[in-house]
Amino acid sequence: MKYPGIKRATLEIAYDNGGINRMRSEKKMLGELARFLERQPEEILPAIDEWLSALSDDDLQTVCTGEHYEMEALLKDAPPFTDRLLNDYFDEVC
Repeated sequence: MKYPGIKRATLEIAYDNGGINRMRSEKKMLGELARFLERQPEEILPAIDEWLSALSDDDLQTVCTGEHYEMEALLKDAPPFTDRLLNDYFDEVC
C-alpha cells in the first residue's frame, strides 16, 4: 500500500471498532480503504501518512481510539486534515 502510516491507523480503527470480523476480512477492509483514499485530495495524504508513520504504537492508538482530550493533544501537531481524514474513514468505511 502506498500509505503505510494511514494503513496502520485505519487498521487500528477497524480492529478497535469491529470493522474487521468474520464477515469482513482485513483484505476486504484494505480494498475499501484503497477506494476511500482514491477519493481524497492527493496533496494532503503524504504529510498525513508521514506524521502517522512517525507515531509510537501508544500514540497511534491514542490518536485512533483514545479519549477525546488525549487525541486532541496529539492532533494539535498533526498536518491539516488528519483528524478529518480519520473521522471520515470511520464514518464512511469502518
